[in-house]
Amino acid sequence: MNDYLIQLHRDGRLWAELTVGAARLDEVRGELADRFPAAEGFALRVQQRREQRRIVECGPDGIRLLGVHYHYLEYPDA
Repeated sequence: MNDYLIQLHRDGRLWAELTVGAARLDEVRGELADRFPAAEGFALRVQQRREQRRIVECGPDGIRLLGVHYHYLEYPDA
């Protein structure tokens, strides 16, 4: 499943960012665009999140996931 990072900027400054699933991307992006119009200095930036690597630990209790590193790609339909 693809996740997307949406960043809300106002006058070039980051205001907020949130991660949404692919199923809700269009809905959330449309809602944000309606509530925070470009005419008032707002801009949305959307990036697709891809898993780059997982950090795991192997021990006597088995394998444990310690973390996941993500790579973000610009989403062209922003």
